Formats: sequence, C-alpha cells, structure tokens
Amino acid sequence: MLFKIKGRVFSGMGKGKYYVGHPEYQRRFADALGYKPYPGTLNVKLNGKKEEELMVRLRSMKGIGIGGFTADGEPMSALICYQGRLKGEKVTILAIDVTHYNESVAELISPAYLRGEFGIKDGDEVEFEVESEDSSRPRQ
Repeated sequence: MLFKIKGRVFSGMGKGKYYVGHPEYQRRFADALGYKPYPGTLNVKLNGKKEEELMVRLRSMKGIGIGGFTADGEPMSALICYQGRLKGEKVTILAIDVTHYNESVAELISPAYLRGEFGIKDGDEVEFEVESEDSSRPRQ
C-alpha cells in the first residue's frame, strides 16, 4: 500500500540531532535499515486531518522495529520505522514511542542531509511517499 503525505517543514527543538546521532541509535539504524542516517530529523507538520489519519493508519501497520535501551542512565525510546521516498531520496518515517509531537507531525530520517540536498527551508511544503504492508499484519 502506498501512502502520499504532504506537510510543511519546520525546525524542531534540536532533539532529533541528539537522538538520531547517538552512537547506539546509529548502530541500530545501520543494522535495521542498512544505513546510518544523517544526525537529525526532517520535521513535517502535516497539512490536515487527511494526512493525520494516514499517519495514524500507517503507524498501525507492520514496520521495522528498533527496541528501546538505556544509555548512561537515560532511557532511549523504542520506535518503528517505515521506508519511503522524498523527492526520490530514500527516507525513513519514524513512529517514536516517546516523543514531544502528536499525530500532526512526521519525523523523517535519511542517509542524506535533506535540507541541504534539496534546498528545503522552514515553511516549504513537501510530499513524501511511504510503502507499507497490509494492516492485517501486526506491528513488530
């Protein structure tokens, strides 16, 4: 099943850089996804209810699980990864168990620095595609 989701890019709180860049997450992303992501997330504020409903539906589908862990006494959240594309570039959409955002925000990672590669700025509208399996299969 192919989902096309639109939204506007915005700057977050900088926590994506810390977490995605953490050596243990980098190792786990490399093992699970086959690449080490650029340390940070591309934050996308979804355009409306239709997109939010697609994200909720996507999050109920099977993805690639990355377990939580503790690093230096700090709990690091488990998450589910969904493979997709943004302007032809490989991206992964994260469904993070513990996050500051609600269903109206998508957080994307990629091997590339997407803002730099495509000249994306805050306020720019982007569309990303996500390929997911049927929802009758449980989330892992």
